[in-house]
Amino acid sequence: MLNLKSFLRLGRSRPDALPIVESIKPSLLPGYFLPMTASELLATTRRQQWLQSLWDYSSLPKDMYRHYYLAPLEHCVTLMQQFPLTESGPYARPGGMADYMLETVSYAARLSKSYMLPVGAPPEEQAAQSAAWSAVVVYAAMLPSLEYLCHLHVELENGKRWFPLLDAPQEPYRFRFTPEQSPERLQSFGAMLAWKIIPLEAINWLSSWPEAIKTLSTYLTGFRTQSGMINAIVSEAIRLTAGAPEGEPLAVPAMSISTQAEPLLGDALLSGFVDDVSELVASYSEEEILPAAEPDPVLDTDLIFPDDQEEPDDTDALLAMMGFASVDTVETGETTPSAELNDPGEAFWQWLVTGCSSGSLTPNKPDGRIHLVAGYVFLRAPGIFHQYLTETNAPGKDKARLQKAFERLGHHRQDNGTMYTCQLYQNEQREGRFEKLSGYLVLASKIFPGNNNPGDNPLLIFL
Repeated sequence: MLNLKSFLRLGRSRPDALPIVESIKPSLLPGYFLPMTASELLATTRRQQWLQSLWDYSSLPKDMYRHYYLAPLEHCVTLMQQFPLTESGPYARPGGMADYMLETVSYAARLSKSYMLPVGAPPEEQAAQSAAWSAVVVYAAMLPSLEYLCHLHVELENGKRWFPLLDAPQEPYRFRFTPEQSPERLQSFGAMLAWKIIPLEAINWLSSWPEAIKTLSTYLTGFRTQSGMINAIVSEAIRLTAGAPEGEPLAVPAMSISTQAEPLLGDALLSGFVDDVSELVASYSEEEILPAAEPDPVLDTDLIFPDDQEEPDDTDALLAMMGFASVDTVETGETTPSAELNDPGEAFWQWLVTGCSSGSLTPNKPDGRIHLVAGYVFLRAPGIFHQYLTETNAPGKDKARLQKAFERLGHHRQDNGTMYTCQLYQNEQREGRFEKLSGYLVLASKIFPGNNNPGDNPLLIFL
């Protein structure tokens, strides 16, 4: 079997020698590879699937998705070219660096949809900031992978050395591993490159939510434990990337920084790096800049926007394994045994959970009383209680008494009052006419355990 060193020496191989390598473009000179465009690098079926997953779990409009997510991803893969992630391990293959980055981003985007960020904010604030915090997660999962470029010495066909700060290689290249020993230089380089890749418009957009842009800055400049839930989500995404040996994560390089330190570099970058990046790059000498499956048909990147999209894979089973989830989040969702069979609240709860599990209660119907949003089940009130009384042939029961009995169970969210208000629109663009609804929020994992979650209602938003 041809190993990585042999591959680097040959610069090309027989089709049957490296079946995992796709679309390698050898140069006329042995040992060199022609640079590839983003569309060529993203043309494999597997990479298209990762992009499709990112689009499925994105709450951005198509134009914003292209500019804020797809453009930075294309920039990253053109820098990563056919580089392996490491010299050994599951991603020590040509293209492994880009595969690792894309897969991590896909997992992180999925996981983020089951959490309401920022933690502790009122639901209406979390709903308003949802797209921004999703972008923070995506960037936090995408950009640290660029630090692996620092472990490569890349030489162009003309004999000059290539540095990723100068953009993608423009002519044939070859490379070898030269691990960077300084974690401080490694992290500084990665942060500089990260802020160069994030579109300026995206930074301006995120700046509308100071906590979001501060958290992203904190994470990208090495203070990952201080970034709270963002670090937890990305760490779990890294752990779940396919190919990690025996379920262990392939750790992203991190800077060894005291937890008492302040992320000053991030503030400096935010205050001026984007405008002055070219001047910053020019101030480095060449010695100071850190050096760094089967063939598939070429696909157009527009395929990530099919007219008929399948429902995204559910991730509740993955979230149940997450060590950072709260106790409520990882509940099995099993119905609570009724200690008092005559308790109307328990009887209602049993009816609700059993009906959702069996399919007799269908969520997300335009005229329904049960909807899913941001990891929660929204129970429209008082309609859901009237429905229970009607379906159980108990119309004479007191609806107010039943509602109070349900509240006493404590299954619903109560951090900002008992009832929450949502708007139910008639189209997924959330434009035009809408219906204002009031009701309760219950963690989806309590009602839809395991992989039974049917997904959020795209027509519903918090006020």
